[in-house]
Amino acid sequence: MMILSACIFYLGYKKSQLSLPLFPERDQSLVWKVAIEPEQPKGKTQLRVKNEVGNMEYEFLLDPAQKFPYSHYSLYFVDAIQTALQVDLTAYQTVSFSISCDPKNVLLFTLFSFDDKVTDLTNLVTRRVSSTAFTCTQAWNRVTIELDDLETPQWWLGRYGFDYSEKSYRLDKTMGFAWVNSLQSPVDTLSTVKLTDIQLSGSAPRYIYGASILVACLWLLFFVWQLRRYTRELTLEIRARVKDDQPLMAYKKLFIAPQKDKEKEALLRYMATEYTNHDLSLEATIASLNMNRNKINDLLKEELGLTFTGYLNKLRLTEAARLLTESTHVNVSEIAYAVGYNNVPYFNKLFKQEYGCAPKTFKTLYQSNDLQ
Repeated sequence: MMILSACIFYLGYKKSQLSLPLFPERDQSLVWKVAIEPEQPKGKTQLRVKNEVGNMEYEFLLDPAQKFPYSHYSLYFVDAIQTALQVDLTAYQTVSFSISCDPKNVLLFTLFSFDDKVTDLTNLVTRRVSSTAFTCTQAWNRVTIELDDLETPQWWLGRYGFDYSEKSYRLDKTMGFAWVNSLQSPVDTLSTVKLTDIQLSGSAPRYIYGASILVACLWLLFFVWQLRRYTRELTLEIRARVKDDQPLMAYKKLFIAPQKDKEKEALLRYMATEYTNHDLSLEATIASLNMNRNKINDLLKEELGLTFTGYLNKLRLTEAARLLTESTHVNVSEIAYAVGYNNVPYFNKLFKQEYGCAPKTFKTLYQSNDLQ
């Protein structure tokens, strides 16, 4: 069960870890195309794609004469006929990619999303822009972006009349990604950017929850099965014990055949007829039979392997077991008093030690029909 539970948890965990490759390996469930912006650069600004095999490589040059020069290298989600799509990425928490820049640069990772108030699918300029900055050097670096940690810049909010506090965006209506220069990008300098190994990652907790529920159900069934198995075995053991004790159950009406040892006969007959007496004790037996303590214990050990107290309890508990198997309406207290016990908790304790369960359980198990 431990190994099976571990396997289920492992499979649930593996299933919950979502991974969707975009480039160079492509997941067929998500189709995208590359776009560069602006299509008509102003002034000296340039943007050119150099390679899209193995690595995405593009270069750009920003015109220092412009106040806010910009260049985008974008991935847009599309359908089979290249129409822009809105993709639900709420199951994914991060996007990661490997990137290098020459010279060193500060770029923006941007997520484009559909905004119900302003986005016009025929005019992509109206898409909502949310971004975060990262540093890029000549060495390859692995960058991981939390999709929930992006912010819509104030210039976009101001342009479309939003309050500056309305920075939220909809991952369930993602239109694409872009790598964009920042205000700290070098100007009037040809910059080269290489991208590869773009991947979305996330988790689906429902698989963990499902695995947990399945394991809990399996353990519950296992415990129920074990309990039923234990109950069955205990019932068999109880019935076997009762069968083995059948010779003792008749001691209330005991007839002992003449024995060579008259003292032993007298002792066994006395205990068989007096064990229900609450006041029966070793001292009372000594007085009634005129035997000494050692003689009584020696006779019982020789005949039954028990001391006086052990044999007395054996007689009483055996009779109690008989009464429990035959009586349906008599309660445990009445049976305890009937076989010579004034203290019911003490009787319960001794009975459990003898038969492995409480008197009520013994009665229920013995009278059950499961094994009949």
